[in-house]
Amino acid sequence: MRRLTYLVALIALSYLASGQPAPLGIYVEPPASEGLTVRVWMDKPVYAVGESVQASFQINRSAYVYIWDIEPTGTVRQIFPNQYDTSNYFQAGVYRIPSAGKLYRLAVTPPTGTEWLQIMAVTSPAVGVFGTTTALSPFPVLGQNPAVWSAQLQVQIKGIVPSQADRAFDFTKFDIISGTAPAYGTLQINSTPASAELYVDSVFRSWTPRSIVLTAGTHDIMVRKAGYQDHTTRVYVRSASTQTLTVTLASISTNLPPIAQFSVSPSAPRVGEAIQLDGSTSTDADGTISSYQWDFNGDGITDQTGRTATWQYMVSGAATVRLTVTDNRGATGQALQTLNVRAANQAPVALFYTTPATPTIWSPVILDASSSYDPDGAIATYQWDSDGDGLIDQTGRTITRTYYSPASYWVTLYVTDLLGATGIRTLPLVVGPSSVPGMPAMGNVPGFYVWGMDAWRITVNGSPLWTTPRPYRIELRTDGVFLSASSGSGVSPTGLVPTQNSEGWKLILEGSVGISAQTYVFQAVGASSIYMDLALDMDGDGYVNRSTGFVRLGQSMVTAPRNPIVIGKPDWYSGALTPNLNYKLGTPALYSESSRVIFYFTTIGALGGTP
Repeated sequence: MRRLTYLVALIALSYLASGQPAPLGIYVEPPASEGLTVRVWMDKPVYAVGESVQASFQINRSAYVYIWDIEPTGTVRQIFPNQYDTSNYFQAGVYRIPSAGKLYRLAVTPPTGTEWLQIMAVTSPAVGVFGTTTALSPFPVLGQNPAVWSAQLQVQIKGIVPSQADRAFDFTKFDIISGTAPAYGTLQINSTPASAELYVDSVFRSWTPRSIVLTAGTHDIMVRKAGYQDHTTRVYVRSASTQTLTVTLASISTNLPPIAQFSVSPSAPRVGEAIQLDGSTSTDADGTISSYQWDFNGDGITDQTGRTATWQYMVSGAATVRLTVTDNRGATGQALQTLNVRAANQAPVALFYTTPATPTIWSPVILDASSSYDPDGAIATYQWDSDGDGLIDQTGRTITRTYYSPASYWVTLYVTDLLGATGIRTLPLVVGPSSVPGMPAMGNVPGFYVWGMDAWRITVNGSPLWTTPRPYRIELRTDGVFLSASSGSGVSPTGLVPTQNSEGWKLILEGSVGISAQTYVFQAVGASSIYMDLALDMDGDGYVNRSTGFVRLGQSMVTAPRNPIVIGKPDWYSGALTPNLNYKLGTPALYSESSRVIFYFTTIGALGGTP
């Protein structure tokens, strides 16, 4: 909540739980020897909601000063400079915020908890780092994530003020409560040697020497410096008094350096491929590892920090990775690995050919990609678009496809290697119309002849001895659809009666034949079997009868072993059922539109014929 009395601004400061070495979002950098220093403190450690906040700071030489806090929501907000107090360049000395004579105040608002305030002093103005104050935004928002803000500040300020001697940081905290503020006192902590890390109640607060305002009561103090043993003690801070704690740190006589170890995956990466590095197997026998530094190009400059890292090499060849680990007392250990960075993955080459080279409709075409290759690996998958519609129709190194319409088809092969690179080849495939083979040598032998190449043909052959025409009846059934049923002349013969049940699953062809012959041509699209019931008046009594003796199959005119008989696709064959196959022959126990029971017992080839 913000209220104005004259120019009075109320702002909420951030809460952050204790227990962290440094509070989230607080940028910690020890002061440089003989360099710029800054200190910030509050006039008391605890405030009740609504009370005014007074912050003080001290710098040892002229500098630009910036102050910000972290709100309960994680919002980072600029406190100084602000719309009401814009001049932030100070000479060496002690100052207060709000500055003397400024008509605004800082007051605390809910929620209750612990608030953190950070200050930065630099010898050059931090242009572009902090927000612009306006009447509508007197205390600009710097970010919504304290950790992100801290990391961003570190990068930006080191670019503006590269020398650590020309920049300094400090922070402080205070508690907000809803009731009456408790009593407090001041604790001065000194150490020998100086510039040791100071922790109060497990939270990093600053470097020694340091004066801190604390609530009255018991507090745990720890003083730590690399090369010395930690000093811990518990003190009781008295109300309204100033106490001094002087600590002499005991040096550590020996410190075993940590052992650096790391793994790399993949161990032989390719150019541009992300590699994962893991230094978690590094150890320190007498302490803990506090930092991991990675040098990926051998230039001695740290490229990344952290227990794990990710990197990409853009040039092939040998690359040296160096991991440097530092323990909690400053000792270091290193590990080296040389990686063989391979050239970038090359896409496989797609090649294929067709058999036959000039196929015709209704005849199977073999598409063979076995000549495809991968110059630096192996092919994992083969995908085919065999009709140019942009969709994958089949997979596999070799496939079989049957085309039903004469046309020029664009066939595309996609080959993909083990690393995901894909090679593509598109070629035209001209599918021509089928050529009709010659009729079997039927002569003057009457009966039914089942033959053809890409389309089925049934010829009813008469006899020169028949003085009058004799009736015949052909009944065909299929689990597919009959198409293009016609006479050999291309005109539907008298007596052609296709049954319309189930959209063409049955055809009944009836007529009579004398001294000549009648041929029917048909196709069965999507069929795996065709049922044939062939009846002819062989004795001239005017009635048709069935016999296996007058039914002959294929060009070699093999006598049919059954009548009715079922013709089926060869085993493991997925193309169209056509007469030029080594088709199966079977006995139909049941063959209806919805149910079929067939006992296959031989093939046309086994009977000695060549369809």
